[in-house]
Amino acid sequence: MQHYTADALVLRVQEHGANDKLLTLISADGGRFVAMLKGGHSTKHREAAATEPYTWSNFEFYEKNGFKWVKSASALETFPGLRYDVEKLFLAAYFADIVYELSDERAPAGEILPLCLNALYLLSAKTGEDTRIKAAFELRAAVIAGFCPTVGACADCGRPISGDCYLDVMNGALVCEPCLSARTALSPLPEIGESGTRHILCPLTGSAAAALFYVAQAEAKRVFSFRLTDAQSLDLFARAGEAYLLHHLERGFPSLENYRRLCSFRR
Repeated sequence: MQHYTADALVLRVQEHGANDKLLTLISADGGRFVAMLKGGHSTKHREAAATEPYTWSNFEFYEKNGFKWVKSASALETFPGLRYDVEKLFLAAYFADIVYELSDERAPAGEILPLCLNALYLLSAKTGEDTRIKAAFELRAAVIAGFCPTVGACADCGRPISGDCYLDVMNGALVCEPCLSARTALSPLPEIGESGTRHILCPLTGSAAAALFYVAQAEAKRVFSFRLTDAQSLDLFARAGEAYLLHHLERGFPSLENYRRLCSFRR
């Protein structure tokens, strides 16, 4: 019987039978995998806190008949700020779903794991930053998935972007206002292009475009080290980040819909 340890993030927890729990985990070297926690249904289980969703824990496993079982677990970071704010908890669920989508079984996790850990830490620790953290996470996740936008200059004229512009979502590029005006003056953009894809243009202020450029190009550990000082730029950046990720992944997430509904209800 093989025993080994690993630090892993709990992405999902499912009830299994009357007493056990099936954990979906992700570790740096082992990627995404599942493990069974025997007796985990009990809140008095000594591993209960370490096996809660969105907890970073040290696990000891043993393998039996090709399946992993949790022998012991101790929490390294519980991100306590998530537990007292339901909006943050719903947003953490959305982050976990994206990590699940962009990770592979038994393959190294790569940048998506530290990105998620950093996002959860900031989400837990900071107040009033949820929108900025969510947008930066979404945009960087799209980059990790291989959909890095070309954001240094206008896709049409090649000039550096210095003011208001548009993110051409499906083509992964920025278009300055004069060039977009020239495009539409010659021929109004149809909703569906010749290739069958929709034209999705997200407006950006110069500050929002600069934030988009920063998040796409920053060192992994510095992704969230930026500020947007005006509400309009933050709102446009957030809309662009979400649209860019969802359209390139070509799917939605029920966890995101739950988060949206909760935010709408609270406001």
